[in-house]
Amino acid sequence: MVRASFPIMLLVSCLFCSTALFGQTDEPNVLFIVIDDLNDWIGSMGGHPQAKTPHMDSLASRGTLFTNAHCQAPICGPSRGSFLSGLYPHQTGLYNQPNSKPGLSSDSQYFDGHLMPQYFSQHGYKTLGVGKITHGYNLVDAVDVAGPRGSSGPKPKGPKPPNDFRFHHRPDYSLPFTGTQTDWGVFPEQDEDMPDYQSADWAVKYLEEDHDKPFFMAVGFHRPHVPFYVPQEWFDLHPLDQVQIPEVRDHDLNDVPETGRRLHEMLRYPPYDWLRENDDDELRRCAQAYLACTSFVDAQVGKVLDALESSQYSDNTIIVLFSDHGYHLGEKRRVSKHSLWEEATRVPMMIITPGSNKAQQSSQPTGLIDLYPTLLEMCGLPARSANAGQSLVPLLENPNVEFRHSILTTYALGNHALRSQQYRYIQYDDGSEELYDHKTDSNEWHNLATSEAHRDVIAEFRQQLPQNQAAYHPLVGDGPVNAWFAEHYLKHGVTKSKK
Repeated sequence: MVRASFPIMLLVSCLFCSTALFGQTDEPNVLFIVIDDLNDWIGSMGGHPQAKTPHMDSLASRGTLFTNAHCQAPICGPSRGSFLSGLYPHQTGLYNQPNSKPGLSSDSQYFDGHLMPQYFSQHGYKTLGVGKITHGYNLVDAVDVAGPRGSSGPKPKGPKPPNDFRFHHRPDYSLPFTGTQTDWGVFPEQDEDMPDYQSADWAVKYLEEDHDKPFFMAVGFHRPHVPFYVPQEWFDLHPLDQVQIPEVRDHDLNDVPETGRRLHEMLRYPPYDWLRENDDDELRRCAQAYLACTSFVDAQVGKVLDALESSQYSDNTIIVLFSDHGYHLGEKRRVSKHSLWEEATRVPMMIITPGSNKAQQSSQPTGLIDLYPTLLEMCGLPARSANAGQSLVPLLENPNVEFRHSILTTYALGNHALRSQQYRYIQYDDGSEELYDHKTDSNEWHNLATSEAHRDVIAEFRQQLPQNQAAYHPLVGDGPVNAWFAEHYLKHGVTKSKK
């Protein structure tokens, strides 16, 4: 593990006006902002040229933006279970969405009592949370003070959305199974009816209060998670006739192994071919709605940041902002997460230390798994030996310092992606592989796994793969995704319960 050098520790100490022991009243606060399904379509990440996210971009200009940060699972439950527990999915077996009942609170080995906010609470912090922070674990059990509706946040007020713009209600398309929330359209009429608006208001209220202990405040925003619903004003920022859609090659998947194609068939909705009918109208509408949702959630982030800036805590609060995973908007012929390709694993991630106005970027391979040990070190709390990630503190001092070879993402048992500074490597459970060179192929169009010139590169990646992998966690749900996984792994002689 890379250790923090003396200069960064001195810097952190000075910023927080702390003693060597970090006296209780001098410990920094933490504002922990989690955004759901946000890919690199924000201005500072350059993922889409028409992204309008001034508040997140301004925040990135004040601290360290990690431009090569990746989730450890491209799906909500396993990703959140990973960064909150500090463990990789292959360590816990949480590869898919956990059951809501009894939920992860019944697992005291990996989750209950070990989550990041619980660790802060055990070490003298007041912990608060609102919106979607946990998944499969009730937020009221994870923090001292939870916002409305615990882990899911308040529901929107007013009427239900109409059916006439829901893609899966149209007669020319039917889903292979029920349950998707994928949809887009103008709804509701006003921001005040959006759960994220209410969550931001809740956070603002608590930032205006007096706290007698340092606080860890987690604020979770749902948008741009499906359905892509926001009021009209956010669509107006992105006129439909001007929206650019990602470039996609018709035969992009031809060099993907059969196992990779099968794995990525689930979940992929709506069908890409359906979206491209009628001169790309539907894909353009879908992209417009996603851009509108990112602009909306950016405004909610801005409300919280403005409240912090106006509060008594502005000079002593660490700000962390990130997404739980990315999202495809047409790339690789899919509109979904659930993949081991760049668009689904890469996430915005930024850390701002108190009083900092220095913008810097790090392209070192990092992950959400690194947030737990980073915040413990920055706040002067005891290191936790169970944490599998590495502290990012050295990169806050020098964003170009050598950090690790590559960062791991896992989707279902035995399927892994590793992202280095230059390459993405994927290995599936049957040993088939993909390799992409991001120096020359940022779209991941050319699979180099059979290239003799890259044999040594692939060999090094193989050495980075997990040596031991847990079986499926007993609390993993039995939804459609799992049914497909079960069929797939039975074919290969592996079952969820196999040890």
